[in-house]
Amino acid sequence: MEKILALAYEYYPTENANTRIIRGVCRELAKHFAIDLVTVEVPGAGGSGSGDGFRVIRVPGYSFHRPQCTGKITPVILGQMFLEKTIGKTVHDDTRMLERLFEREIRRAVRLSDYDAVISFSAPILAHGCASRMIRGTGKRWIAVCFDPYFDHRIFGEEYLEERKRREEKTMEPAEKVLVMVPTDGDYRRAGVAFAEKMQGFEVPGIEIAEPSAADTAGSVRCGFFGSMYREIRDPREAISLFSEVSMDPEIDVTFAGHLEGFSEEELFPENGGVRYMGTLHGEDLRRTYAETDVLINIGNSVDNQIPSKIFEYIGTGKPIINLYKTPECPTLPYLTRYPLALNLFEGDIPKDLPGKAKQVRTFCLETRGKRVSAEEIRETFAENTFGHFAETIRQILEE
Repeated sequence: MEKILALAYEYYPTENANTRIIRGVCRELAKHFAIDLVTVEVPGAGGSGSGDGFRVIRVPGYSFHRPQCTGKITPVILGQMFLEKTIGKTVHDDTRMLERLFEREIRRAVRLSDYDAVISFSAPILAHGCASRMIRGTGKRWIAVCFDPYFDHRIFGEEYLEERKRREEKTMEPAEKVLVMVPTDGDYRRAGVAFAEKMQGFEVPGIEIAEPSAADTAGSVRCGFFGSMYREIRDPREAISLFSEVSMDPEIDVTFAGHLEGFSEEELFPENGGVRYMGTLHGEDLRRTYAETDVLINIGNSVDNQIPSKIFEYIGTGKPIINLYKTPECPTLPYLTRYPLALNLFEGDIPKDLPGKAKQVRTFCLETRGKRVSAEEIRETFAENTFGHFAETIRQILEE
């Protein structure tokens, strides 16, 4: 059996979106290859070990999304603090230095000569940078998998585009294949990136068919949002305004849970505001709350080249979904317009008619409560969005 070295700077013990995809894809690949995944240590993750059919090797490093990052102190500043403590001097470009430190720790933990190929996952780009330098001149095969855009990430100003593009092009020079998630692949081709000829687009892998649970039609309808809330690209304030109005109906209960970045809890969820905030849930608490929720809420991104992968996790449950999208070209729409139990609402219309939109949501919740899309229909409609489909894409490349 061929042995694969997988690199991911961020891989959490909790259900972070990219972690969930990496875990699902590596689990599928482990049916065909021996997989070692090298990532950094994070609080609560424990040490290295095996699970899901592959081995996880944790090395010293800084995790961007530590629980204390609540908007009062940014991950970038925390990264700089980590570096300054580690190397004993002031730094300004934390990502490049973190990349070098990660590469050093990878080389200490494993021998590249023991592996037949390397697969690196982003974001962040650090794992690609490490793979790029490590395989140069070795003849090793390397596949770079990009879940998020790097050079044209929309939260950065245009003045950084060329610099970030040059860094990404230089990084990808020795890659055999660069797999870029849709719709980012279209942006990259239009921009004429130097690695366009070896680039291949792929559908978001994320659907895992959930075991059907018995519908509970007693008590209030439970609506829930589960995911990160970012000031820059996933501002939840319009959604909270809508669901505060919706929750005035005694038959409907609304819960939000997830990491806050750029907001404080007091700012978003004042006392008696109607929407209950449960903080960041983990493990069994998250699974139980998720299972008990009747209607799932998705908040779209304000950028149109990134899909909230949460929608595929939602789709796998078969439960009703309320999708609040922020742009007319929102990349969630091609998927959720095909999902039979979805209500798609444009956020820009909410402040124009808050009572009317709240009534529309209430009606949807009450009418769809207890309904499920069948597992067969989900598999047939969204076959390209399963972990197995994407793992098969990688397997075919490796076996060429």
